[in-house]
Amino acid sequence: MFFESRRNFLKGSALAIGGATLAKGVFSGISPEAEASEGFSTTPDNLEFYPPVEEWDDFKELDGDDWKRGGIERHGIQSPDNPDGIKVNNFMIVPTACSNCEASCGLTAWVDKDTLTVKKYMGNPLHAGSRGRNCAKGYAAQSQMYDPDRIPFPLKRADGAKRGEGKWVRTTWDEAMKAIGKKMQDTFKVGDELSKKTVMFHVGRPNENGFTGKVWHTFGSDAFNSHTNICSSGGRTATIQWANDDRTSPDWANAKLIFLNSSHAADAGHYFQQSAGFIADARRKGAKLVVMDPRLSNSAGIADLWLAPWPGTETVVYLYLANRILQEDKVNHAFVKSWVNWDRLMDNQDYLNFMLKKGYISKLPKDNSYESFIELLKDLYSPYTLEYAVEETKIPAYKLEKLYEIFIWAGDAISSYFWRASAAGNRGGWMTGRAGYLPIVLRGAIGTEGGTFFHHWHVISVAGKGGKATVGEGKVPKVDVWNELTWPPEWPLSTYEMSFLLPHLLTDREWQEKWIKRGLKVPQKLAVWIPRMYNPVWINPDGFRWIDVLKDESKMELTFNLSPTWSETNWYVDYILPVGLAGERHDQHSEATMPGRWTSFRQPVLRVALEKSGWKPKDPSRATLEAHIKAGLGEIWEENEFWINLAFHYVDPDGSLGIRKHWESKKRPGNPVTIAEWYDAAFSHLPKLVKTAKSHPKYAKSEFPVYEYMRDHGTWLEEDKIYHAQKRELKVEKYEVYDASTDTYETLECYVSHGHKYPKKYVTKDKYGVLTYEHDGEKKTIGIEVDGKLREGFATLNKKLNFFNEWIVDWKWPEYAIPVYPRTEKEKDEMVHVVSHVNHRYMKEENAFALNTVFRLPYNIHTRSVNSKHLMEISQNHDPVWISTEDAKRLGFKRGDAVKVRIVDTVSGLESGYFIAMAVPTEGVLPGTLACSHHGGRWRVVNSVEIKNGSDVGEFQPKGFKGELGVMGIGAPIAEIEMVDEDGKVGKLRYKEGIKPRKPWQFAEYNKDLDNIWWDGLSGAWQNAVAAPHPDPISGMHCWHQKVLIEKPSRGEKIGDVYVNYDNNFKVYQAWRDKLTRPLNSSDKLRRPVHIKRPWVPLSHKAYEVEIKEV
Repeated sequence: MFFESRRNFLKGSALAIGGATLAKGVFSGISPEAEASEGFSTTPDNLEFYPPVEEWDDFKELDGDDWKRGGIERHGIQSPDNPDGIKVNNFMIVPTACSNCEASCGLTAWVDKDTLTVKKYMGNPLHAGSRGRNCAKGYAAQSQMYDPDRIPFPLKRADGAKRGEGKWVRTTWDEAMKAIGKKMQDTFKVGDELSKKTVMFHVGRPNENGFTGKVWHTFGSDAFNSHTNICSSGGRTATIQWANDDRTSPDWANAKLIFLNSSHAADAGHYFQQSAGFIADARRKGAKLVVMDPRLSNSAGIADLWLAPWPGTETVVYLYLANRILQEDKVNHAFVKSWVNWDRLMDNQDYLNFMLKKGYISKLPKDNSYESFIELLKDLYSPYTLEYAVEETKIPAYKLEKLYEIFIWAGDAISSYFWRASAAGNRGGWMTGRAGYLPIVLRGAIGTEGGTFFHHWHVISVAGKGGKATVGEGKVPKVDVWNELTWPPEWPLSTYEMSFLLPHLLTDREWQEKWIKRGLKVPQKLAVWIPRMYNPVWINPDGFRWIDVLKDESKMELTFNLSPTWSETNWYVDYILPVGLAGERHDQHSEATMPGRWTSFRQPVLRVALEKSGWKPKDPSRATLEAHIKAGLGEIWEENEFWINLAFHYVDPDGSLGIRKHWESKKRPGNPVTIAEWYDAAFSHLPKLVKTAKSHPKYAKSEFPVYEYMRDHGTWLEEDKIYHAQKRELKVEKYEVYDASTDTYETLECYVSHGHKYPKKYVTKDKYGVLTYEHDGEKKTIGIEVDGKLREGFATLNKKLNFFNEWIVDWKWPEYAIPVYPRTEKEKDEMVHVVSHVNHRYMKEENAFALNTVFRLPYNIHTRSVNSKHLMEISQNHDPVWISTEDAKRLGFKRGDAVKVRIVDTVSGLESGYFIAMAVPTEGVLPGTLACSHHGGRWRVVNSVEIKNGSDVGEFQPKGFKGELGVMGIGAPIAEIEMVDEDGKVGKLRYKEGIKPRKPWQFAEYNKDLDNIWWDGLSGAWQNAVAAPHPDPISGMHCWHQKVLIEKPSRGEKIGDVYVNYDNNFKVYQAWRDKLTRPLNSSDKLRRPVHIKRPWVPLSHKAYEVEIKEV
């Protein structure tokens, strides 16, 4: 897809080499005759201009300011003879992908070939998801690239200094890799179970599809951790329970109803810019937008209907819809009968009796027919009336009636997304999504045009599949250990790792000893800890506990962060190793933003520009590092090449650990695999891409045709318009199949499902029509017969959508095997696991509120905005407390007043401490609730860091460097921190100096405007530090909402002050664990259900097996 425009003004232009001249008439911008003859206009009628991809290697354009001044007509072209003329930019346009949220929108870097700098980042018009568009976060990539405080070379904690003292020295990449590699090698060489658990990678935003997971796979290690359980595990749990899939994938663009339990459209929701664009397309065609959010988000402000429920009661809204759909017979019976596992429920007499005993239903069904199933549902959901929904949610009746009217009007074109919002804020928030799918399923809006579908059909994951380019050929055995620090036995059903509990689990000796006595090999320390694109000290709950553990070298022996920027976490690690940002590294990155399968190819744009200009690196496996030094960016590397080199040269230099061969080039034995080799092999898993690349005259004879095609285009659409994918028929084809038991090949008829081949002779069909392949120790369901045809079905064990979740019953949670919500106070006591910890039943004091923290600021990138002057000018470290005008008036708060927010746990009754924020009375929040985003309140402890040996080490000397590096000077005030013993461990923070105008030395030309800084950043507060961990007993999600008591500050207290008793926070974590979870015991033989795939690293069946001793 190309956007042609009359502004493509250089077609036919000619620049003479000496005194640059242009073809006559091309720039006659003020002449109507010239415009007509040359197809050029000074006033183009659209802003979608991009030159065709064929011109990207050499494209010339004036700056926008020069156009406004009349272009070259007034001053001519800049040359030695005309120094005051207009400069014609000599661009190479290099595609890459944004990394400032998970959407991976296409970017193009406009590289000035004369200076080897990126003059601007624009969109990539070839990208099917972002369609040439970017939000402010995308365009901010340039300000991040030339951040005046970015770290230009590797840093090491100075010898003799303690973590957090702020004493740093410059080191080299090889010196750092030697020390790190030796520590990892020594650990892995031990070879026991614990050694495979104690070198931990801890990623925040991965923004790639499998490369780093493959690294840990080759290490044979189960120590890959992520940030997911402070983000989206609650939302994912619902999707896993319905479809055994990771997340929702809506078709926004063709929907008639966009129903958001969040703020995806106009705020900062998942896949923000792409979702917003597709939603705008739908609304232009008449779609309705409904937003359910206790806060008037920007999305709610433009919605056709805004619903403001009490936090955690959103489940009731969905069950009310389901009840009316059932009672009024608006069910899509054909879909439900074919694709919901109603038959399993109706055949399960034990569970039907359980439902009767629990009072879910008033009578048993008369038989096991579909019709009786529908009658059972009517009985089950009949209590969720309009009156009950109004009482529990606090939403006015007329709004709920309007919602139902729109819901029915939309038919099967209902798009929704279940991710953060209620699922991230509340205990039992995962049930919101579980219930949320129900009315959508009843209307048949699954997999339809304009409907809601699932992630794995709409995504491409090949980054970890480049192994064919290595000596190991990608044949890596599964990992056979289980890490209790990431998947503790109290949370066997957690969706992703319990990562926010890491410092608590490392501190909790009682917990460690309990499980060690029961036979588990629980790590009591980490040999190496590696955060990446993750700032847990600041973003995670209980930040002072993180600081405490990070400073303790007996718990974390060696730590390093792959980061080009300072952060609150980096301050406490041993090494900071600067790897690249969006346009400075390689990633294959695909997301499910539309009913198609596209991928981005993120790449280091200055390296590509240099290579296309004829430059060659000395070491092809370190080309990105060499290119960035050559271009003057700094000693900035990238993860892919770093991990390849670390594994090959330092972790397993002699191959004795079995790791080296997986990173050794097959083309060039004895050398690490290169980026071109790896990604040519990885992208070769996409048949249509391979066919296109190899048939293209430019790439047909290339050594790496697929890689080069992706290098030049930056994106690819492998499949489009994916609807009703569960209906895909199983193919039957003949293949030569190897039988390991007989060591022979045999030509067999095979079913082909999801690209895998299953010999028919090993496949059986049960009474429900499910096809199961069983041979040589492997057992797997591969399809289902529906309406007389064999189809792929969904990814569940029974190949249907699971209204009734049989395995939840087996794993000790029978009461939640179906979508349900307690209807009485007695049921709330019994079903506390799905009742929010901030339910209105807990708000008994006059000054008690439910605090909603779980919303992003539209142009704040979690913790990754602090290196962008443009984004910080918008967000300013500002996170006020929104309070309803009636509550503010009642309690005496005016706009700008300081308000003390005390956090109180509703499980243990303990108080964590307080933060002081700015009050903003507004009509935009539900009375009784507060809103304060947890994405503001950054801090630093110094203005700059002295690097005494900064000019004596390394290959690169930054221009203007005088021995000091700035620290987060654009986005964080300076604070003083205390950690003391006062009736328990106490952490305190107070701002002492705001952000100020400055004249930086680094990238000075780009940052001349920093003397215009007008914000001080002092209106934020680090509220996350006060929040205690709230691990959901089922999903494992940290439940972000808080019960708070608000009051006026005491004398001397001011906005930004933080006080935390983090001993109390530790007791809160223990209370949630001990009072709410249902841990493994001696009757359990597996760690968790095997069919729910764990992410990152493939595990053997041995890893899942467990034997818990009775003690």
